[in-house]
Amino acid sequence: MARSGMTRRHGWAIAALLCAVMPSATACTTATERPTATDRSAAGKTTEAGARTKSTASAPSCAGGAFRWTSVHRERRLTEVSPVVNVSKSDGWVTFHPGLVRTIVPQVSTSDDRVSERQVLAALAKHLKWWDLEELAAPGEESADRPRTPVRTDFLGHAGRFVEAEGVQTVDASFTVTCAGQDVYGSVTTWFGHSGASLACGVHPHTKEPWIQEAYRLTCGPH
Repeated sequence: MARSGMTRRHGWAIAALLCAVMPSATACTTATERPTATDRSAAGKTTEAGARTKSTASAPSCAGGAFRWTSVHRERRLTEVSPVVNVSKSDGWVTFHPGLVRTIVPQVSTSDDRVSERQVLAALAKHLKWWDLEELAAPGEESADRPRTPVRTDFLGHAGRFVEAEGVQTVDASFTVTCAGQDVYGSVTTWFGHSGASLACGVHPHTKEPWIQEAYRLTCGPH
């Protein structure tokens, strides 16, 4: 029986906050003499003009670019699977310990660094009609780093050899976005969500889901 759920992550929100704050910082200078009122007024105007110039210079030049997605491939992929556990009808709750099979590593690459990683992920979330950008893993949020705990399943009245599998939804996409009159090309790999499945060895899973079939082959064998 397959089980699915969602795990909310906040790492990207923190990174976005830091990126939003840091570029706005301005340098400080210390005067050795007390400035006059005229000096303070002139300095204030200079500082304001400099801040406006810096703000304009640091603003993303491709922020309003429209993304054209040339390919978007979604697939649930196996990330962890447990060893086979022999279960008897009287065992009741059984604990499984899934081990790492593969790590999904988020990546964003572009032909022009004026197109930011956050901009790409935000555009992808909009394209997928995904409700929360924070659910899409950003570079640095590898699937292996998400919290993993033993899986407990109630098998009371069932006997056999069982396996627990875990997976995440992956997205691989490529895009084109217009930046300052020029086309910028790029690609993105990310992941979100969480899925789980209980498999009985000897009962081949009747599903077209590749990740479940892979988990069965790895642990129960080809038949």
